[in-house]
Amino acid sequence: MKIVVSKLILVLFISLLLLSGCGTVTQYNVKREVEKNQIFADHLMGLPITVPEVKDLFSLTKEQQQDFIDFVNDIEHRHLSYSERIELYLQNKLRYFNFHSETMNASETMELNSGNCLSLALLTKALTRLTTVGIRYELARTPPVYQRENGLQLASQHIRTVIYDKVTQSTKQFLSSNQQLTIDYYSTIGTRMLRRVPKEEFYAMYFNNKAVESMINNEFTQAYWYIKEALKIKSDYLDAINVLAVIYQKIGEQKLAEDTLLYGLSFGGDQLELLYNYHKLLVATERLQEAEEVSLKIDQYDDPDPFKWLDIADIELRSKNYRLALKYYRQASEKASYLHQPYAGMAKAYYHLGQKHKAIEAMEIAIANSHRKQMTSIYQAKHKLMEELMAN
Repeated sequence: MKIVVSKLILVLFISLLLLSGCGTVTQYNVKREVEKNQIFADHLMGLPITVPEVKDLFSLTKEQQQDFIDFVNDIEHRHLSYSERIELYLQNKLRYFNFHSETMNASETMELNSGNCLSLALLTKALTRLTTVGIRYELARTPPVYQRENGLQLASQHIRTVIYDKVTQSTKQFLSSNQQLTIDYYSTIGTRMLRRVPKEEFYAMYFNNKAVESMINNEFTQAYWYIKEALKIKSDYLDAINVLAVIYQKIGEQKLAEDTLLYGLSFGGDQLELLYNYHKLLVATERLQEAEEVSLKIDQYDDPDPFKWLDIADIELRSKNYRLALKYYRQASEKASYLHQPYAGMAKAYYHLGQKHKAIEAMEIAIANSHRKQMTSIYQAKHKLMEELMAN
């Protein structure tokens, strides 16, 4: 059984991005109510580990604080607003930043000059706390990164921060009272903001990530206590609920995994990823009639976000479930026929199914829909290769 998980910058695919659309979505009504206390199993997990308090995530050492304060108060930076000073400080300090998947708190991020997008966001939050600068958090769509680690299939999610001056002086050096700067190690070109993230969810993300990192290392007890902390902060955090279900699946507690998924589904709202994983669980436990019912519900699901269908299709393609992949690529193309990614995915699936003519036709649409020169060149090369293979 493949368990699908997502982390930030690893982020669990189970979560895929909680973007509410403007379309009407049919809800799956759970047949059995599950209370929150039923999804925790402390008795299976041994003694609790010590997890950091939320305030510790943003704590900097005295030396780190002083270094930043000296920079902010430097006479050379007087012409800059405080948000601009934070941006410049991060640019200078993290010029050789080592971006990787491990999640670190603010102090560790500054000391080791490394971390992921959430680590950078935590450090940015720590710096705003030393000034009057405001901050908000955003989930952004970036090119997906897929990894497989220790039986977990991982997909990327991306978070960034926006900082702004809450208090300004009426002097010429300030451009406006609401100047906003995006702090992100991705270029904003080609990315789009999916939704704002409430601060409680942002805090919970740290513990969610640490749980996933623990699972990758087969430390399921540690993962459990991290994810329980995430749900203590935000009890309806679907990403964390999904991660908890994966933990139970990995230790063979299928009943607890099912209870956890049903608990998540009971919140309503965006259910696509929960339904997808619930279907996988039902198939794995050979409850095929129930699995078929959930599969039909997924088919009826009218989520308007094409990227969610695209993400599911990509996972099925990597799992060599080519017909299922085609099904979900078609869903994505129906939601946004102008995108090139669904047709490129269809071309791959058709090719593996031996339907070479359809593969070429799908790739031709991908080429027509692609407006970036580099991507068009890649598709054209694949198109040429398919034609050559058919000719031989």
